[in-house]
Amino acid sequence: MTLADYVIVFVFLGMIFLLGSWFYKWIGNPDDFMVTGRSITPFILAATLAATNINLYNFVGYAGTSYAHGIGIVWQEWTGMMSLVFSGLFVLPILRRLRIRTVPEYLEHRYSRGVRALIGIMWVFRLGAWLGVVLYLAVKVAMNVTGTEGATAFASWIAVFSIIAIIYTAMGGMWAVALTNVLQFVLMLAALLIIVPVVMSKVGWTAGLLAHLQPGSMDFVVQTGPYNWLFIVAIFLLGIQWASTDQGLLQTAFSAKNIRTVSRGLILAGVIMAPIAYLTVIPGLAARILHPGLANPDDAMGTLLVNHIPPIVLGLVLVGLLSSQVSTISANLNATSTLFVNDVFRTILKRDASDKAVVFTLRLLIGIAGIIMIIFAYMVPKIGTAVEAYLTVISILDMPLFIVAIFYGLLWKRANWQGAFLGYLAGAGFGIYTQVASKVPLFGWHVAGDSAFAVTALVSSSAALIVTPLVSMLTAKPNPEKVARVWAARKNTAEEVDKASTYHLIPISLPGKTALGIWFAGLLIFAVGLYLGSQGSDAASATAITGMIIYFGGGLMRAYTD
Repeated sequence: MTLADYVIVFVFLGMIFLLGSWFYKWIGNPDDFMVTGRSITPFILAATLAATNINLYNFVGYAGTSYAHGIGIVWQEWTGMMSLVFSGLFVLPILRRLRIRTVPEYLEHRYSRGVRALIGIMWVFRLGAWLGVVLYLAVKVAMNVTGTEGATAFASWIAVFSIIAIIYTAMGGMWAVALTNVLQFVLMLAALLIIVPVVMSKVGWTAGLLAHLQPGSMDFVVQTGPYNWLFIVAIFLLGIQWASTDQGLLQTAFSAKNIRTVSRGLILAGVIMAPIAYLTVIPGLAARILHPGLANPDDAMGTLLVNHIPPIVLGLVLVGLLSSQVSTISANLNATSTLFVNDVFRTILKRDASDKAVVFTLRLLIGIAGIIMIIFAYMVPKIGTAVEAYLTVISILDMPLFIVAIFYGLLWKRANWQGAFLGYLAGAGFGIYTQVASKVPLFGWHVAGDSAFAVTALVSSSAALIVTPLVSMLTAKPNPEKVARVWAARKNTAEEVDKASTYHLIPISLPGKTALGIWFAGLLIFAVGLYLGSQGSDAASATAITGMIIYFGGGLMRAYTD
Protein backbone atom coordinates (compact mmCIF):
# COMPACT_ATOMS: atom_id res chain seq x y z
CA MET A 1 0.00 0.00 0.00
CA THR A 2 1.12 3.55 -0.74
CA LEU A 3 0.69 6.59 1.50
CA ALA A 4 -2.32 7.63 -0.62
CA ASP A 5 -4.00 4.26 0.03
CA TYR A 6 -3.52 4.65 3.79
CA VAL A 7 -4.94 8.18 3.66
CA ILE A 8 -8.03 7.02 1.76
CA VAL A 9 -8.71 4.19 4.22
CA PHE A 10 -8.22 6.22 7.39
CA VAL A 11 -10.25 9.18 6.07
CA PHE A 12 -13.10 6.74 5.46
CA LEU A 13 -12.82 5.29 8.97
CA GLY A 14 -12.80 8.82 10.39
CA MET A 15 -15.96 9.69 8.45
CA ILE A 16 -17.71 6.64 9.88
CA PHE A 17 -16.79 7.80 13.38
CA LEU A 18 -18.12 11.31 12.70
CA LEU A 19 -21.38 9.98 11.25
CA GLY A 20 -22.00 8.03 14.44
CA SER A 21 -21.45 11.22 16.42
CA TRP A 22 -23.88 13.14 14.21
CA PHE A 23 -26.67 10.56 14.65
CA TYR A 24 -26.18 10.75 18.44
CA LYS A 25 -28.66 13.63 18.59
CA TRP A 26 -31.36 11.54 16.85
CA ILE A 27 -31.61 9.14 19.79
CA GLY A 28 -34.45 10.22 22.03
CA ASN A 29 -35.85 6.89 23.26
CA PRO A 30 -35.16 3.12 23.04
CA ASP A 31 -37.21 2.70 19.84
CA ASP A 32 -35.08 5.34 18.11
CA PHE A 33 -31.96 3.41 19.09
CA MET A 34 -33.28 -0.10 18.36
CA VAL A 35 -35.60 0.25 15.34
CA THR A 36 -35.26 3.86 14.02
CA GLY A 37 -38.77 4.65 15.25
CA ARG A 38 -40.06 2.13 12.65
CA SER A 39 -39.86 4.56 9.74
CA ILE A 40 -37.51 3.32 6.97
CA THR A 41 -38.67 2.73 3.37
CA PRO A 42 -38.42 -0.40 1.16
CA PHE A 43 -35.29 0.74 -0.72
CA ILE A 44 -33.42 1.76 2.44
CA LEU A 45 -34.49 -1.52 4.04
CA ALA A 46 -33.26 -3.53 1.03
CA ALA A 47 -29.97 -1.61 0.83
CA THR A 48 -29.41 -1.94 4.57
CA LEU A 49 -30.06 -5.68 4.46
CA ALA A 50 -27.72 -6.02 1.48
CA ALA A 51 -24.95 -4.02 3.14
CA THR A 52 -25.36 -5.92 6.41
CA ASN A 53 -25.36 -9.37 4.85
CA ILE A 54 -22.85 -8.97 2.00
CA ASN A 55 -19.64 -8.43 3.90
CA LEU A 56 -16.08 -9.65 4.37
CA TYR A 57 -17.43 -13.08 5.24
CA ASN A 58 -18.60 -13.19 1.63
CA PHE A 59 -15.67 -11.38 0.04
CA VAL A 60 -12.94 -13.22 1.95
CA GLY A 61 -14.62 -16.35 3.31
CA TYR A 62 -16.33 -17.35 0.08
CA ALA A 63 -13.23 -16.54 -1.96
CA GLY A 64 -11.24 -18.80 0.36
CA THR A 65 -13.76 -21.61 0.20
CA SER A 66 -14.13 -21.44 -3.59
CA TYR A 67 -10.32 -21.43 -3.79
CA ALA A 68 -10.26 -24.72 -1.88
CA HIS A 69 -13.47 -26.44 -2.99
CA GLY A 70 -14.97 -24.81 -6.09
CA ILE A 71 -18.03 -22.73 -6.83
CA GLY A 72 -20.57 -24.74 -4.78
CA ILE A 73 -20.21 -22.47 -1.73
CA VAL A 74 -22.25 -19.84 -3.64
CA TRP A 75 -25.38 -21.75 -2.58
CA GLN A 76 -24.87 -20.61 1.00
CA GLU A 77 -25.69 -17.11 -0.21
CA TRP A 78 -28.17 -18.03 -2.94
CA THR A 79 -30.31 -20.14 -0.63
CA GLY A 80 -30.08 -17.33 1.91
CA MET A 81 -31.50 -14.94 -0.67
CA MET A 82 -34.24 -17.44 -1.52
CA SER A 83 -34.98 -17.60 2.19
CA LEU A 84 -35.33 -13.82 2.38
CA VAL A 85 -38.07 -14.09 -0.22
CA PHE A 86 -39.77 -16.91 1.72
CA SER A 87 -39.60 -14.99 4.98
CA GLY A 88 -40.78 -11.77 3.33
CA LEU A 89 -43.81 -13.58 1.94
CA PHE A 90 -44.89 -15.63 4.95
CA VAL A 91 -43.00 -15.02 8.22
CA LEU A 92 -41.76 -11.46 8.79
CA PRO A 93 -45.16 -9.83 8.12
CA ILE A 94 -46.54 -11.82 11.09
CA LEU A 95 -43.68 -10.87 13.40
CA ARG A 96 -43.83 -7.20 12.32
CA ARG A 97 -47.55 -7.13 13.20
CA LEU A 98 -46.65 -8.12 16.75
CA ARG A 99 -44.51 -4.92 16.94
CA ILE A 100 -41.68 -6.71 18.70
CA ARG A 101 -38.00 -5.76 18.76
CA THR A 102 -36.45 -9.22 19.06
CA VAL A 103 -37.27 -12.88 18.44
CA PRO A 104 -36.97 -13.72 22.17
CA GLU A 105 -39.63 -11.06 22.82
CA TYR A 106 -41.89 -12.96 20.41
CA LEU A 107 -41.06 -16.17 22.29
CA GLU A 108 -42.45 -14.67 25.50
CA HIS A 109 -45.63 -13.67 23.63
CA ARG A 110 -45.95 -17.23 22.32
CA TYR A 111 -44.47 -19.33 25.14
CA SER A 112 -43.05 -17.87 28.37
CA ARG A 113 -40.54 -15.49 29.92
CA GLY A 114 -38.22 -18.43 30.63
CA VAL A 115 -37.97 -19.36 26.94
CA ARG A 116 -37.35 -15.70 26.15
CA ALA A 117 -34.49 -15.46 28.64
CA LEU A 118 -32.90 -18.74 27.48
CA ILE A 119 -32.77 -17.67 23.83
CA GLY A 120 -31.79 -14.11 24.77
CA ILE A 121 -28.71 -15.30 26.63
CA MET A 122 -27.77 -17.93 24.04
CA TRP A 123 -28.14 -15.48 21.19
CA VAL A 124 -25.78 -12.91 22.70
CA PHE A 125 -23.01 -15.48 22.32
CA ARG A 126 -24.33 -16.67 18.94
CA LEU A 127 -24.16 -13.15 17.52
CA GLY A 128 -20.81 -12.62 19.21
CA ALA A 129 -19.44 -15.65 17.33
CA TRP A 130 -20.63 -14.23 14.01
CA LEU A 131 -19.11 -10.83 14.79
CA GLY A 132 -15.84 -12.55 15.66
CA VAL A 133 -15.76 -14.22 12.24
CA VAL A 134 -16.36 -10.91 10.42
CA LEU A 135 -13.75 -9.10 12.52
CA TYR A 136 -11.20 -11.88 11.92
CA LEU A 137 -11.68 -11.59 8.17
CA ALA A 138 -11.22 -7.81 8.24
CA VAL A 139 -7.95 -8.27 10.09
CA LYS A 140 -6.78 -10.96 7.65
CA VAL A 141 -7.35 -8.61 4.69
CA ALA A 142 -5.61 -5.72 6.44
CA MET A 143 -2.59 -7.88 7.28
CA ASN A 144 -2.39 -9.32 3.76
CA VAL A 145 -2.57 -5.93 2.09
CA THR A 146 -0.19 -4.07 4.41
CA GLY A 147 2.28 -6.95 4.61
CA THR A 148 2.17 -7.03 8.41
CA GLU A 149 2.44 -10.33 10.25
CA GLY A 150 2.46 -11.78 13.75
CA ALA A 151 0.48 -11.44 16.97
CA THR A 152 1.24 -7.73 17.41
CA ALA A 153 -0.09 -6.82 13.96
CA PHE A 154 -3.19 -8.99 14.52
CA ALA A 155 -3.91 -7.26 17.85
CA SER A 156 -3.31 -3.80 16.36
CA TRP A 157 -5.79 -4.28 13.52
CA ILE A 158 -8.29 -5.85 15.94
CA ALA A 159 -8.08 -2.66 18.01
CA VAL A 160 -8.50 -0.31 15.01
CA PHE A 161 -11.58 -1.99 13.60
CA SER A 162 -13.21 -2.78 16.95
CA ILE A 163 -12.87 0.66 18.52
CA ILE A 164 -14.29 2.49 15.51
CA ALA A 165 -17.22 0.08 15.04
CA ILE A 166 -18.08 0.01 18.76
CA ILE A 167 -18.03 3.78 19.26
CA TYR A 168 -19.83 4.50 15.97
CA THR A 169 -22.64 2.07 16.82
CA ALA A 170 -22.93 3.05 20.47
CA MET A 171 -23.39 6.70 19.59
CA GLY A 172 -25.72 6.44 16.58
CA GLY A 173 -27.72 3.28 17.24
CA MET A 174 -29.92 1.86 14.48
CA TRP A 175 -30.24 5.25 12.77
CA ALA A 176 -26.50 5.28 12.13
CA VAL A 177 -26.63 1.65 10.98
CA ALA A 178 -29.58 2.04 8.60
CA LEU A 179 -28.78 5.29 6.83
CA THR A 180 -25.00 4.94 6.49
CA ASN A 181 -25.48 1.38 5.23
CA VAL A 182 -26.97 2.79 2.03
CA LEU A 183 -23.68 4.58 1.30
CA GLN A 184 -21.68 1.55 2.41
CA PHE A 185 -23.68 -0.70 0.08
CA VAL A 186 -22.71 1.50 -2.89
CA LEU A 187 -19.03 1.48 -1.85
CA MET A 188 -19.07 -2.28 -1.34
CA LEU A 189 -20.62 -2.90 -4.75
CA ALA A 190 -18.10 -0.56 -6.40
CA ALA A 191 -15.22 -2.50 -4.82
CA LEU A 192 -16.59 -5.78 -6.11
CA LEU A 193 -17.06 -4.37 -9.61
CA ILE A 194 -13.40 -3.35 -9.62
CA ILE A 195 -11.97 -6.61 -8.28
CA VAL A 196 -13.89 -9.08 -10.47
CA PRO A 197 -13.06 -7.63 -13.93
CA VAL A 198 -9.40 -7.16 -12.99
CA VAL A 199 -8.82 -10.74 -11.82
CA MET A 200 -11.02 -12.28 -14.52
CA SER A 201 -9.02 -10.53 -17.23
CA LYS A 202 -5.85 -12.03 -15.74
CA VAL A 203 -7.16 -15.60 -16.15
CA GLY A 204 -8.90 -15.22 -19.52
CA TRP A 205 -12.47 -14.65 -18.24
CA THR A 206 -14.88 -17.57 -17.92
CA ALA A 207 -13.22 -19.56 -20.73
CA GLY A 208 -9.93 -19.31 -18.87
CA LEU A 209 -11.49 -20.52 -15.63
CA LEU A 210 -13.00 -23.54 -17.36
CA ALA A 211 -9.73 -24.32 -19.13
CA HIS A 212 -7.44 -24.12 -16.11
CA LEU A 213 -9.53 -25.29 -13.15
CA GLN A 214 -9.94 -28.91 -12.12
CA PRO A 215 -13.02 -30.70 -13.53
CA GLY A 216 -16.07 -30.04 -11.37
CA SER A 217 -14.82 -26.75 -9.89
CA MET A 218 -17.46 -24.82 -11.86
CA ASP A 219 -20.30 -27.30 -11.23
CA PHE A 220 -22.96 -25.67 -9.06
CA VAL A 221 -24.75 -28.85 -7.91
CA VAL A 222 -22.58 -31.92 -7.35
CA GLN A 223 -23.16 -35.37 -5.94
CA THR A 224 -20.19 -35.60 -3.54
CA GLY A 225 -17.91 -33.29 -1.55
CA PRO A 226 -18.43 -30.84 1.32
CA TYR A 227 -20.62 -28.50 -0.78
CA ASN A 228 -22.77 -31.08 -2.56
CA TRP A 229 -26.54 -31.36 -3.00
CA LEU A 230 -27.00 -32.35 0.67
CA PHE A 231 -25.16 -29.21 1.74
CA ILE A 232 -27.60 -27.17 -0.39
CA VAL A 233 -30.59 -28.84 1.31
CA ALA A 234 -29.17 -28.19 4.77
CA ILE A 235 -28.12 -24.61 4.05
CA PHE A 236 -31.52 -23.84 2.51
CA LEU A 237 -33.23 -24.99 5.70
CA LEU A 238 -30.78 -22.95 7.75
CA GLY A 239 -31.36 -20.02 5.40
CA ILE A 240 -35.08 -20.07 6.15
CA GLN A 241 -34.22 -20.13 9.83
CA TRP A 242 -31.80 -17.21 9.38
CA ALA A 243 -34.27 -15.10 7.42
CA SER A 244 -37.00 -15.80 9.99
CA THR A 245 -35.12 -15.49 13.29
CA ASP A 246 -31.75 -13.74 12.84
CA GLN A 247 -31.70 -10.78 15.22
CA GLY A 248 -29.48 -8.58 13.07
CA LEU A 249 -31.71 -9.06 10.04
CA LEU A 250 -35.00 -8.86 11.93
CA GLN A 251 -34.08 -5.71 13.80
CA THR A 252 -33.51 -4.01 10.47
CA ALA A 253 -36.82 -5.36 9.12
CA PHE A 254 -38.69 -4.29 12.25
CA SER A 255 -37.55 -0.74 11.50
CA ALA A 256 -39.81 -0.65 8.41
CA LYS A 257 -42.73 1.74 8.51
CA ASN A 258 -45.41 -0.88 7.73
CA ILE A 259 -46.02 -4.56 6.99
CA ARG A 260 -45.97 -4.26 3.18
CA THR A 261 -42.65 -2.42 3.40
CA VAL A 262 -41.21 -5.37 5.32
CA SER A 263 -42.30 -7.80 2.63
CA ARG A 264 -41.08 -5.69 -0.28
CA GLY A 265 -37.80 -4.81 1.42
CA LEU A 266 -36.86 -8.42 2.14
CA ILE A 267 -37.78 -9.63 -1.34
CA LEU A 268 -35.94 -6.75 -3.03
CA ALA A 269 -32.89 -7.48 -0.88
CA GLY A 270 -32.94 -11.13 -1.93
CA VAL A 271 -33.19 -10.26 -5.62
CA ILE A 272 -30.48 -7.57 -5.38
CA MET A 273 -27.99 -9.74 -3.52
CA ALA A 274 -28.30 -12.90 -5.66
CA PRO A 275 -26.07 -11.69 -8.54
CA ILE A 276 -23.70 -9.98 -6.08
CA ALA A 277 -23.27 -13.31 -4.29
CA TYR A 278 -22.09 -14.94 -7.51
CA LEU A 279 -19.45 -12.25 -7.97
CA THR A 280 -18.05 -12.86 -4.47
CA VAL A 281 -16.95 -16.45 -5.26
CA ILE A 282 -15.29 -15.68 -8.60
CA PRO A 283 -12.10 -14.11 -7.15
CA GLY A 284 -11.36 -17.31 -5.23
CA LEU A 285 -11.54 -19.37 -8.41
CA ALA A 286 -9.23 -16.91 -10.18
CA ALA A 287 -6.80 -16.98 -7.25
CA ARG A 288 -6.58 -20.78 -7.55
CA ILE A 289 -5.12 -20.26 -11.04
CA LEU A 290 -3.04 -17.15 -10.33
CA HIS A 291 -1.70 -18.14 -6.90
CA PRO A 292 -1.89 -21.91 -6.39
CA GLY A 293 -0.72 -23.51 -3.17
CA LEU A 294 -1.74 -20.91 -0.57
CA ALA A 295 -1.37 -22.42 2.91
CA ASN A 296 -4.52 -20.66 4.20
CA PRO A 297 -7.39 -20.34 1.66
CA ASP A 298 -8.65 -17.27 3.55
CA ASP A 299 -5.58 -15.43 2.21
CA ALA A 300 -6.84 -15.71 -1.39
CA MET A 301 -8.61 -12.33 -1.53
CA GLY A 302 -5.81 -10.43 0.20
CA THR A 303 -3.25 -11.99 -2.13
CA LEU A 304 -5.24 -10.89 -5.17
CA LEU A 305 -5.53 -7.33 -3.87
CA VAL A 306 -1.83 -6.98 -3.16
CA ASN A 307 -0.69 -8.42 -6.48
CA HIS A 308 -3.28 -7.18 -8.98
CA ILE A 309 -4.94 -3.93 -7.81
CA PRO A 310 -2.90 -0.76 -8.51
CA PRO A 311 -2.16 1.93 -5.87
CA ILE A 312 -4.91 4.44 -5.03
CA VAL A 313 -7.42 2.09 -6.64
CA LEU A 314 -6.37 -0.36 -3.91
CA GLY A 315 -7.29 2.22 -1.28
CA LEU A 316 -10.71 2.73 -2.85
CA VAL A 317 -11.28 -1.03 -3.03
CA LEU A 318 -10.32 -1.41 0.62
CA VAL A 319 -12.81 1.31 1.55
CA GLY A 320 -15.51 -0.72 -0.19
CA LEU A 321 -14.49 -3.92 1.57
CA LEU A 322 -14.23 -2.20 4.94
CA SER A 323 -17.66 -0.63 4.34
CA SER A 324 -19.12 -4.13 4.26
CA GLN A 325 -17.26 -5.02 7.44
CA VAL A 326 -18.31 -1.90 9.36
CA SER A 327 -21.97 -2.23 8.29
CA THR A 328 -22.17 -5.85 9.38
CA ILE A 329 -20.41 -5.33 12.71
CA SER A 330 -22.42 -2.22 13.55
CA ALA A 331 -25.78 -3.84 12.72
CA ASN A 332 -25.00 -6.93 14.77
CA LEU A 333 -23.48 -5.03 17.69
CA ASN A 334 -26.70 -3.05 17.84
CA ALA A 335 -28.72 -6.26 17.53
CA THR A 336 -26.77 -7.97 20.31
CA SER A 337 -27.21 -5.09 22.73
CA THR A 338 -30.89 -4.77 21.86
CA LEU A 339 -31.42 -8.47 22.40
CA PHE A 340 -29.78 -8.50 25.84
CA VAL A 341 -31.39 -5.29 27.08
CA ASN A 342 -34.83 -6.15 25.71
CA ASP A 343 -34.87 -9.82 26.71
CA VAL A 344 -32.69 -10.05 29.83
CA PHE A 345 -32.23 -6.60 31.39
CA ARG A 346 -35.84 -5.41 31.02
CA THR A 347 -37.32 -8.87 31.49
CA ILE A 348 -35.36 -10.19 34.46
CA LEU A 349 -33.14 -7.49 35.98
CA LYS A 350 -35.04 -4.19 35.83
CA ARG A 351 -38.49 -4.25 34.27
CA ASP A 352 -39.29 -0.61 35.22
CA ALA A 353 -36.11 0.96 33.83
CA SER A 354 -36.45 4.50 32.46
CA ASP A 355 -35.82 5.29 28.79
CA LYS A 356 -32.56 7.00 29.74
CA ALA A 357 -31.39 3.96 31.68
CA VAL A 358 -32.31 1.63 28.81
CA VAL A 359 -30.39 3.68 26.23
CA PHE A 360 -27.37 3.85 28.56
CA THR A 361 -27.49 0.08 29.06
CA LEU A 362 -27.79 -0.44 25.30
CA ARG A 363 -24.58 1.50 24.76
CA LEU A 364 -22.83 -0.32 27.60
CA LEU A 365 -23.84 -3.69 26.14
CA ILE A 366 -22.44 -2.70 22.74
CA GLY A 367 -19.07 -2.44 24.44
CA ILE A 368 -19.50 -5.83 26.12
CA ALA A 369 -20.62 -7.40 22.82
CA GLY A 370 -17.51 -5.91 21.26
CA ILE A 371 -15.36 -7.73 23.81
CA ILE A 372 -17.13 -11.03 23.01
CA MET A 373 -16.52 -10.29 19.31
CA ILE A 374 -12.78 -9.84 19.91
CA ILE A 375 -12.56 -13.10 21.89
CA PHE A 376 -14.24 -15.07 19.10
CA ALA A 377 -12.00 -13.42 16.49
CA TYR A 378 -9.03 -15.02 18.25
CA MET A 379 -10.82 -18.39 18.29
CA VAL A 380 -11.59 -18.58 14.54
CA PRO A 381 -8.16 -19.93 13.44
CA LYS A 382 -8.43 -22.73 16.02
CA ILE A 383 -11.66 -24.00 14.41
CA GLY A 384 -10.61 -23.81 10.74
CA THR A 385 -11.42 -21.34 7.99
CA ALA A 386 -13.87 -18.51 8.61
CA VAL A 387 -16.64 -20.34 6.74
CA GLU A 388 -16.03 -23.55 8.70
CA ALA A 389 -16.11 -21.65 12.00
CA TYR A 390 -19.41 -19.98 11.18
CA LEU A 391 -21.04 -23.14 9.84
CA THR A 392 -20.01 -24.98 13.01
CA VAL A 393 -21.89 -22.46 15.18
CA ILE A 394 -25.05 -22.18 13.10
CA SER A 395 -25.38 -25.94 12.53
CA ILE A 396 -25.64 -26.37 16.30
CA LEU A 397 -27.71 -23.41 17.48
CA ASP A 398 -29.81 -22.06 14.62
CA MET A 399 -32.14 -24.80 13.41
CA PRO A 400 -33.57 -25.68 16.87
CA LEU A 401 -34.62 -22.03 17.23
CA PHE A 402 -36.44 -22.09 13.90
CA ILE A 403 -38.26 -25.30 14.86
CA VAL A 404 -39.56 -24.02 18.20
CA ALA A 405 -40.13 -20.36 17.22
CA ILE A 406 -41.47 -20.54 13.66
CA PHE A 407 -42.41 -24.10 12.72
CA TYR A 408 -44.27 -24.99 15.92
CA GLY A 409 -44.77 -21.42 17.20
CA LEU A 410 -46.74 -20.28 14.15
CA LEU A 411 -48.22 -23.56 12.91
CA TRP A 412 -49.18 -25.66 15.96
CA LYS A 413 -51.33 -24.24 18.76
CA ARG A 414 -50.62 -27.12 21.15
CA ALA A 415 -46.88 -26.33 21.43
CA ASN A 416 -46.17 -25.05 24.96
CA TRP A 417 -43.24 -23.44 26.77
CA GLN A 418 -42.00 -26.72 28.24
CA GLY A 419 -41.80 -28.28 24.79
CA ALA A 420 -40.07 -25.22 23.33
CA PHE A 421 -37.56 -24.96 26.20
CA LEU A 422 -36.53 -28.62 26.18
CA GLY A 423 -36.83 -28.90 22.40
CA TYR A 424 -34.28 -26.12 21.90
CA LEU A 425 -31.88 -27.57 24.48
CA ALA A 426 -32.22 -31.04 22.94
CA GLY A 427 -31.51 -29.69 19.46
CA ALA A 428 -28.44 -27.76 20.58
CA GLY A 429 -27.21 -30.72 22.65
CA PHE A 430 -27.52 -33.23 19.83
CA GLY A 431 -25.91 -30.69 17.51
CA ILE A 432 -22.86 -30.47 19.76
CA TYR A 433 -22.73 -34.26 20.01
CA THR A 434 -22.81 -34.62 16.21
CA GLN A 435 -20.19 -31.95 15.65
CA VAL A 436 -17.85 -33.60 18.16
CA ALA A 437 -18.47 -36.95 16.44
CA SER A 438 -17.11 -35.40 13.24
CA LYS A 439 -13.75 -34.97 15.00
CA VAL A 440 -13.55 -38.12 17.13
CA PRO A 441 -15.75 -41.27 17.30
CA LEU A 442 -18.40 -41.15 20.05
CA PHE A 443 -19.83 -44.47 21.25
CA GLY A 444 -18.87 -46.05 17.94
CA TRP A 445 -20.44 -43.27 15.82
CA HIS A 446 -18.32 -41.10 13.57
CA VAL A 447 -19.59 -38.45 11.13
CA ALA A 448 -17.60 -38.06 7.91
CA GLY A 449 -15.82 -34.71 7.84
CA ASP A 450 -17.15 -33.72 4.42
CA SER A 451 -20.77 -34.04 5.56
CA ALA A 452 -20.34 -32.90 9.18
CA PHE A 453 -22.09 -29.55 8.75
CA ALA A 454 -25.11 -30.93 6.87
CA VAL A 455 -25.53 -33.87 9.24
CA THR A 456 -25.19 -31.65 12.32
CA ALA A 457 -27.84 -29.23 11.04
CA LEU A 458 -30.25 -32.06 10.21
CA VAL A 459 -29.66 -33.81 13.56
CA SER A 460 -30.12 -30.64 15.64
CA SER A 461 -33.34 -29.73 13.82
CA SER A 462 -34.65 -33.32 14.00
CA ALA A 463 -34.05 -33.46 17.76
CA ALA A 464 -36.02 -30.23 18.28
CA LEU A 465 -38.68 -31.46 15.85
CA ILE A 466 -39.22 -34.63 17.92
CA VAL A 467 -38.72 -33.40 21.50
CA THR A 468 -40.90 -30.27 21.26
CA PRO A 469 -44.22 -32.02 20.45
CA LEU A 470 -43.42 -35.00 22.71
CA VAL A 471 -42.89 -32.80 25.76
CA SER A 472 -45.79 -30.52 24.81
CA MET A 473 -48.25 -33.43 24.67
CA LEU A 474 -47.06 -34.74 28.06
CA THR A 475 -47.46 -31.38 29.82
CA ALA A 476 -50.19 -28.76 30.24
CA LYS A 477 -51.79 -26.94 27.34
CA PRO A 478 -50.34 -23.49 26.51
CA ASN A 479 -51.95 -20.25 27.64
CA PRO A 480 -54.80 -19.69 25.13
CA GLU A 481 -54.40 -15.91 25.30
CA LYS A 482 -50.78 -16.15 24.14
CA VAL A 483 -51.71 -18.42 21.26
CA ALA A 484 -54.65 -16.21 20.26
CA ARG A 485 -52.50 -13.09 20.03
CA VAL A 486 -49.95 -14.75 17.76
CA TRP A 487 -52.66 -16.34 15.59
CA ALA A 488 -54.36 -12.95 15.23
CA ALA A 489 -51.14 -11.54 13.73
CA ARG A 490 -51.53 -13.90 10.78
CA LYS A 491 -54.41 -11.69 9.63
CA ASN A 492 -54.55 -7.98 8.82
CA THR A 493 -54.36 -5.64 11.82
CA ALA A 494 -55.55 -2.12 12.61
CA GLU A 495 -52.16 -0.81 11.52
CA GLU A 496 -52.93 -1.72 7.88
CA VAL A 497 -55.22 1.16 7.03
CA ASP A 498 -54.82 1.52 3.24
CA LYS A 499 -53.70 -0.38 0.14
CA ALA A 500 -50.12 0.89 0.47
CA SER A 501 -49.72 -0.64 3.93
CA THR A 502 -52.02 -3.70 3.79
CA TYR A 503 -50.47 -7.09 3.10
CA HIS A 504 -52.30 -10.40 2.71
CA LEU A 505 -50.35 -13.58 3.47
CA ILE A 506 -52.64 -15.41 1.05
CA PRO A 507 -53.16 -13.21 -2.04
CA ILE A 508 -56.72 -12.09 -2.81
CA SER A 509 -56.29 -10.94 -6.44
CA LEU A 510 -55.71 -12.99 -9.59
CA PRO A 511 -52.29 -11.38 -10.27
CA GLY A 512 -51.28 -12.10 -6.68
CA LYS A 513 -52.37 -15.72 -6.88
CA THR A 514 -50.61 -16.12 -10.25
CA ALA A 515 -47.40 -14.66 -8.81
CA LEU A 516 -47.55 -17.05 -5.87
CA GLY A 517 -48.07 -19.95 -8.28
CA ILE A 518 -44.98 -18.92 -10.27
CA TRP A 519 -43.00 -18.71 -7.01
CA PHE A 520 -44.08 -22.22 -6.04
CA ALA A 521 -43.27 -23.61 -9.50
CA GLY A 522 -39.78 -22.17 -9.18
CA LEU A 523 -39.37 -23.87 -5.81
CA LEU A 524 -40.39 -27.23 -7.29
CA ILE A 525 -37.97 -26.88 -10.23
CA PHE A 526 -35.20 -25.98 -7.79
CA ALA A 527 -35.99 -29.12 -5.76
CA VAL A 528 -35.86 -31.23 -8.93
CA GLY A 529 -32.41 -29.79 -9.63
CA LEU A 530 -31.19 -30.90 -6.20
CA TYR A 531 -32.61 -34.39 -6.76
CA LEU A 532 -30.80 -34.59 -10.09
CA GLY A 533 -27.65 -33.54 -8.26
CA SER A 534 -28.05 -36.43 -5.83
CA GLN A 535 -28.11 -38.73 -8.85
CA GLY A 536 -25.03 -37.18 -10.46
CA SER A 537 -26.94 -35.75 -13.44
CA ASP A 538 -25.25 -33.18 -15.69
CA ALA A 539 -28.55 -31.26 -15.83
CA ALA A 540 -28.64 -30.64 -12.08
CA SER A 541 -26.93 -27.23 -12.03
CA ALA A 542 -28.94 -25.72 -14.89
CA THR A 543 -32.22 -27.02 -13.46
CA ALA A 544 -31.59 -25.72 -9.94
CA ILE A 545 -30.50 -22.29 -11.16
CA THR A 546 -33.51 -22.03 -13.50
CA GLY A 547 -35.81 -22.87 -10.61
CA MET A 548 -34.13 -20.24 -8.44
CA ILE A 549 -34.58 -17.52 -11.09
CA ILE A 550 -38.30 -18.37 -11.50
CA TYR A 551 -38.63 -18.41 -7.71
CA PHE A 552 -37.19 -14.89 -7.46
CA GLY A 553 -39.40 -13.64 -10.29
CA GLY A 554 -42.56 -15.00 -8.68
CA GLY A 555 -41.63 -13.59 -5.29
CA LEU A 556 -40.95 -10.13 -6.69
CA MET A 557 -44.28 -10.15 -8.56
CA ARG A 558 -46.07 -11.21 -5.38
CA ALA A 559 -44.56 -8.32 -3.39
CA TYR A 560 -46.25 -5.81 -5.69
CA THR A 561 -49.64 -7.49 -6.01
CA ASP A 562 -52.53 -7.96 -3.56
